[in-house]
Amino acid sequence: MRDSMDKSKFDIIGDSYYEIETGEYAGPVDGWLGEELASEDQVLLAMQKLLQYETELKAQQIAMQSVVERTKAMVKDKERKVQWIQARYGAQIADFAKKQLTGKAKTWKCPWGQVSFRTSTPSFSILDEEKAAYVIPLTLDAIKIEHKVYKSKIPKEVQLTLVEQYPELFSMTEATENFTVKALTATDTEE
Repeated sequence: MRDSMDKSKFDIIGDSYYEIETGEYAGPVDGWLGEELASEDQVLLAMQKLLQYETELKAQQIAMQSVVERTKAMVKDKERKVQWIQARYGAQIADFAKKQLTGKAKTWKCPWGQVSFRTSTPSFSILDEEKAAYVIPLTLDAIKIEHKVYKSKIPKEVQLTLVEQYPELFSMTEATENFTVKALTATDTEE
């Protein structure tokens, strides 16, 4: 961070600046690098910090995944208990609750929960859309015919011809060079 920055717009948490308005990371407090990397030593220092931050990130992700997996197992265990009690006693609870209802009431309540009774409306389903399209009257405007073009099936030579002959329908982007800067490699992060 530059010394000329308005420090009133940032919070310091640990060894880092964070923007007050957005909460975004805004750099280290110690200003270990300036705005421009002017030498090989500075580039190497930046790469060293990148490796450190990526390593810390990966460690945190692995720790989080471990907690998530354990929590999923705990949730699965609770789901099994809920399913068991529903399967074992659900119908009996519903029978008891229905006998307790009076008048137009549709819900029986107790301190630990409630049993609600509702009548659902019938639901229309189409089991085979292709066959159904032949028997539904066209006057209903319930059938839509769609076409899909799979550009991956068009050979490169044909693509170039289409772009040349029909520029209002087709276009081709120029090849670009992309780059990625990272310190950890895929093999470093495999478990």
